Amino acid sequence: MKLIILSIVLAYCVTVNCQDACPVEAEAPSSTPTVPTSCEAKEGECIDTRCATCKRDILSDGLCENKPGKTCCRMCQYVIECRVEAAGYFRTFYGKRFNFQEPGKYVLARGTKGGDWSVTLTMENLDGQKGAVLTKTTLEVAGDVIDITQATADPITVNGGADPVIANPFTIGEVTIAVVEIPGFNITVIEFFKLIVIDILGGRSVRIAPDTANKGLISGICGNLEMNDSDDFTTDADQLAIQPNINKEFDGCPFYGNPSDIEYCKGLMEPYRAVCRNNINFYYYTLSCAFAYCMGGEERAKHVLFDYVETCAAPETRGTCVLSGHTFYDTFDKARYQFQGPCKEILMAADCYWNTWDVKVSHRDVESYTEVEKVTIRKQSTVVDLIVDGKQVKVGGVDVSIPYSSENTSIYWQDGDILTTAILPEALVVKFNFKQLLVVHIRDPFDGKTCGICGNYNQDSTDDFFDAEGACALTPNPPGCTEEQKPEAERLCNSLFDTSIDEKCNVCYKPDRIGRCMYEYCLRGQQGFCDHAWEFKKECYIKHGDTLEVPPECQ
Repeated sequence: MKLIILSIVLAYCVTVNCQDACPVEAEAPSSTPTVPTSCEAKEGECIDTRCATCKRDILSDGLCENKPGKTCCRMCQYVIECRVEAAGYFRTFYGKRFNFQEPGKYVLARGTKGGDWSVTLTMENLDGQKGAVLTKTTLEVAGDVIDITQATADPITVNGGADPVIANPFTIGEVTIAVVEIPGFNITVIEFFKLIVIDILGGRSVRIAPDTANKGLISGICGNLEMNDSDDFTTDADQLAIQPNINKEFDGCPFYGNPSDIEYCKGLMEPYRAVCRNNINFYYYTLSCAFAYCMGGEERAKHVLFDYVETCAAPETRGTCVLSGHTFYDTFDKARYQFQGPCKEILMAADCYWNTWDVKVSHRDVESYTEVEKVTIRKQSTVVDLIVDGKQVKVGGVDVSIPYSSENTSIYWQDGDILTTAILPEALVVKFNFKQLLVVHIRDPFDGKTCGICGNYNQDSTDDFFDAEGACALTPNPPGCTEEQKPEAERLCNSLFDTSIDEKCNVCYKPDRIGRCMYEYCLRGQQGFCDHAWEFKKECYIKHGDTLEVPPECQ
């Protein structure tokens, strides 16, 4: 059993109180290229000139989506997911959004390598309502069939009832089913195979999120996970079959909502807005609610409200912490800082509630700085050591060959030189390139229960801090760039993070990323810059599934 998620979210912004495409650095110099701070729309075009012109979205004025290569309405991507929403909207893995409300059964996603899994949707027309809504999701994995009836109190049936769900989590064959309790509601999480997850939300919403290890091995309405703008609705048979019926308007129910319906939905959703923990576009959900209310009345609008409340309260489908370079950290909650110290087994991340797992990093001195020497992953009594010298992998102190699999641990190569260690059902995933790139993924059951240099995963970066002085004696950071180094460092690093990169790998905090790049160049010259470029290429692939070319100087 192996799995978890990743996702792209394509944000749509409105003219009032527009959600930022990316958080803005308060002290970023104006001369440094950054992502736009707004994506307001007027007459189908984005106002922010740094976006250029965004193509007209189906929702007309007030909403826009980015052109290829533009970042005006594309949020920073941390997780790749395909989503079915209560108002009949779909989002592909790449982030393309459309409305589809035709009764029938449709393949949302399937495995194309062996065809050993599929997720099928059943959409039905309910009495007295327009269009169709999601009523059932069916997962078939290696002979087992899991039916999930949407919008019911006891939704799960396994193999037609022959295998009752008697535990939480419950495992059958290659599938693990868990009910994650969120204050006020539950989310059913189904995980299977190599890091694939399905979240069944409380109303009529589903999200499926595969790890990038499945890139190019998926087909269906969600797309192929190749993350190319040109792939959606061009070759996939399932997408082409529904294309004639997407974005169909219904009499009296415009996509952008009737004014009276919008006012009704604002009143319905406003009480939850003040307690929303995530950066969710309230107006986007208001318009979706208004459309649903027109199509099916209070019941269908209520399911959009469920979708909004759950998206507000639940953490991202996966928390990600990254160690890169010498030695920069991005915590689960997106705080960013640098820490240098030759510590032995410094705690990077841990379950500090049940004490079931932890990830520790050992550093060693290299002249005036430190670098990673070893990564140690513990799950209960199982200990996995990833040793940089010789790319050694040990389980319980014994050398093992890759791929390796035990009852709850799977270790395999991803993209040639990224070693991935997946531990389930805790859903801890560690990715390491045996150099200076280490990525730790965890799922939402650990929301608010983690500690270490990656922080407390609770969607609040203000409490992310690390007592470095208490952990070990710090290695003084090397001096900054000399006047002789600075021009070449700026040239190389600005070229690495120029605007063309946004088409492939949307980058937030560009000034910070450029600063890290310059640090690596000034630390170790051309080799430092090239190592940084290669590690960023891997980081982009791990996080977003996008493949970048390294600069000519490093090829």
